[in-house]
This record gives sequence, structure tokens and C-alpha cells, in this order.
Amino acid sequence: MRTLFDTSVLVTALVDQLGNHEAAFRALQRYTRDEHEGCCSTHALAECYATLTALPVATRISPDEARLLVEDSVLGRLAVVPLDPDDYRAVLHQVAALGLASGAVYDALHAHCARKERVDQILTYNLSDFARFDLNGIMVTAP
Repeated sequence: MRTLFDTSVLVTALVDQLGNHEAAFRALQRYTRDEHEGCCSTHALAECYATLTALPVATRISPDEARLLVEDSVLGRLAVVPLDPDDYRAVLHQVAALGLASGAVYDALHAHCARKERVDQILTYNLSDFARFDLNGIMVTAP
């Protein structure tokens, strides 16, 4: 099964101080081995770093720790799908046509990547955020 990981699941899998950590971590392990293939977009790498370094957790994550987490646990486990300028252009047209603003563009980038890679499912903790996009039958689920 091909699985695209949304940033919400990646960050939760990497930070044991977050509530759904165990489920997200198990999903990351499960969908990156055996017959499964996990992936994320290039955009998710930057979004993970930004989120990790801004989390209001008891033990703060330094920029260098965030870099290591992204390198080891994301780049080291997932196929990273590059998004080129044409992909960004298509997503900008899509969100503008839908009248979506602000952070919706980030969800649209993940959705576009999922369609581009023809994944079977998207793992996210933001299920409703993906309901506004045509995903061509891609299942959207939480770990």
C-alpha cells in the first residue's frame, strides 16, 4: 500500500510529548516497511521542521534536533516526492478557484502530491481539511 504522510502525522510520530504519538509512530513504522511504501512531499520536510521548532512542548526542540529528526526519521524512511513550479502553479490555481485562503494551500500541496503519486491513502489528523479536494478515490484516514 502506498501511503502519503501529512505533516500532522509526521510531527506527532516524531515527538513523544504529543498525545497521539504512539499511534502515529506505529503508523510510520507500519507503512514504511514490507509491502508498504510511505512517502511525503518536499513541502512536508519544511513544514515538519517549522512545526517541530515551534511546538509549545515542555522539552523544546532545537533547530539542530529538528533537522536531525527530519533527516533521520523522515528522509531516512520515506520516499520524498518533489513538487516543481508547475505543481505549485496548479495548486495555487486550485485553491484560488475554491476560494481557499491561508494554510489551506499546504493541505492542497499534500493532496496534489497524493494524486501525483497515485497513493492509496493519506494519513492525517486533519481529516476535514482534505474533504474539500478531489482526491480521485484516495482514502483519507487517521492512524
